[in-house]
Amino acid sequence: MNIIFAGYRKWSYEILKNLLKAQNSKWHISQIITTNYPETNFHNIAVPCLNIDPKDLKNNTIKNVCRKTPDLFLFYGWSWIIPKDIYARYLCLILHPSPLPKYRGGSPLQHQIINGETKSAVTILQAGEKIDAGSVYAQTPFSLMGTFENIFTRIVTVGTQDTIKVLDSIANKTIRPIAQDENHATVFKRRKPEESELTIKDIQTKTSVELYNFIRALSDPYPNAFIKCKDGKKLLITGARLEP
Repeated sequence: MNIIFAGYRKWSYEILKNLLKAQNSKWHISQIITTNYPETNFHNIAVPCLNIDPKDLKNNTIKNVCRKTPDLFLFYGWSWIIPKDIYARYLCLILHPSPLPKYRGGSPLQHQIINGETKSAVTILQAGEKIDAGSVYAQTPFSLMGTFENIFTRIVTVGTQDTIKVLDSIANKTIRPIAQDENHATVFKRRKPEESELTIKDIQTKTSVELYNFIRALSDPYPNAFIKCKDGKKLLITGARLEP
């Protein structure tokens, strides 16, 4: 299988490197697509890499950049809607860090942590018309405790293992994806930077754990929690500890 990998997140870059080491005679990654503002340099990898505007991701672009017709796309750490002329023609898999059908949509990690969730899941699913609603190829739990560095390390480990299994199974035609249960679906919108504000009311009404999770969920690389100060500036809160 000829695979195109699309991503711009640092954790997706780490998964990509692991997949390149694991590729075999049945599947291989021949093309990388990233944005003009990736979190790390995808061009460091010895595979043809194209920087694009995500809004220009159309079928004619794919034809222009691919040496071979792709059999499959991996959209890992990709934050934009996949055009219908791609997912309708090719099998497109997404890695979404939530226990789908719960926490569909944007900012899944932040929403889960702020809501007090302690466990999540790496879900590999098929892209389709409805966001994060496609059939599931794999789903493995992981912990949401600790820093984002801890969390991303778990996502890379689980995401690599599950992706290799899924690709091998697709190549061998031994996998049957499972439809999501719409009765348990929840959908969240991508968080906006202004939603990172901590107000006096928050401090007066939220518990220490809720405030801690709010700050932890908004640590780098996401818009940090902040307090508006008297001089009009924002005081960024990049870390917090709970008293024993």
